[in-house]
Amino acid sequence: MHPTSSSPKPKEFDSIASTIEAFKRGEFIVVLDDQDRENEGDLIIAAEDMTTEKMAFMVRWTSGLICAPLTSRLARDLELPQMVTDNEDPNRTAYTISVDASHESVSTGISAHDRALTCRTLANTKAKPSDLRRPGHVFPLRARDGGVLERTGHTEAAVEFCRLAGKAPVGVICEMIEDGVAIDGQAAMSEPGMMRRDACLAFGKKWGLKTCTIEDLVDYVRNVEGKKAVSNGVPSVNVHADGAAADPAVNGAH
Repeated sequence: MHPTSSSPKPKEFDSIASTIEAFKRGEFIVVLDDQDRENEGDLIIAAEDMTTEKMAFMVRWTSGLICAPLTSRLARDLELPQMVTDNEDPNRTAYTISVDASHESVSTGISAHDRALTCRTLANTKAKPSDLRRPGHVFPLRARDGGVLERTGHTEAAVEFCRLAGKAPVGVICEMIEDGVAIDGQAAMSEPGMMRRDACLAFGKKWGLKTCTIEDLVDYVRNVEGKKAVSNGVPSVNVHADGAAADPAVNGAH
């Protein structure tokens, strides 16, 4: 169900402050981007909080292409180069080479157990490049150093929530999809389509998940975090763990 220009009702979305608290508790959150970009909702959780059961839930209600946003510094430290040298993605999503955890309990890498362990390995502060094998079944995404003030995509939103919640700077995200309809007499289903605003709100209500927008996250970082910085005698600019100040917001996507 697509939103119209008159449909947004901010009060239907949860506050960023309450969403951060849920994220701290290790819960999934539902995050929507702008209707002028992907106009999609992603399930997001901190990588350190991912479990086999949570991975199974995520795969059930999403496209199943599990991505793990992380900082550019961590991508360098774990020796995760960009997937391609010439990125032709229209939204400039910064995929690195895919990975699996190199743990003895990992088999093919695609099971919920294996992918959950890979996500937790990425978030492990003691992880080394040798703790990952390449290629694999989890797709790290390199976030912009300036966070959502530099690029308003789900990649940056995930890392931003990790930062605000005091988590390791690695998230897990995947696009939410509607259920398809079985085609009678065929081993086939109709195209389910992506979950849009109203469907995401209903999903969040059904499962008790906080639902917010990247637009509100940008406002929170710019205003709330900016005021905290000023009160502490720090210039009002968003400085992230990589030491980079944010540029003005630009459109992003996944």
